[in-house]
Amino acid sequence: MDKNKAVMKYLLECPSIKDNPLFYTVGKAASDNKQVVTLADDASTDVKYIDGSVRKRYTFTIIDYKTASDRAVLQRDGVSDENLDNAFQAQQVIDWVNEQSILRNYPDFGSDCVIDDIVAVTNQPNMNGIDRAVTPMLAKYSISIRIEYIDYSKAIWK
Repeated sequence: MDKNKAVMKYLLECPSIKDNPLFYTVGKAASDNKQVVTLADDASTDVKYIDGSVRKRYTFTIIDYKTASDRAVLQRDGVSDENLDNAFQAQQVIDWVNEQSILRNYPDFGSDCVIDDIVAVTNQPNMNGIDRAVTPMLAKYSISIRIEYIDYSKAIWK
């Protein structure tokens, strides 16, 4: 089973992702575009069991591009702030992943893998910078997600 394809299919179930362009590794920096970048997990985190199965980790980051504003927060009722709204929208991905963890709804890694958990690594999106060279400016948020699973593909019994 291709874990990268499984993760992309899974993320397309997220309400705040499914209606926006989603890219794998290489994407276009534009408002509401999202890009998935896998992270290299240290092989030393793999725990080998006596039956030949291995506990593994799959970590990836979602880059979420949003338009940005350099205006002060408006202090009037009923008027929203673009940057606060964007941070809230990025937060919805974290909230969705955490809800899926509670529901035990995981990506399909195939019959040789059993997922133990999927978690957002942080409790809020990271703000990685603002691209002022484009109009409107683009903010770049990132959300790292970790999947813990057991790989039974080399197990001598199940």
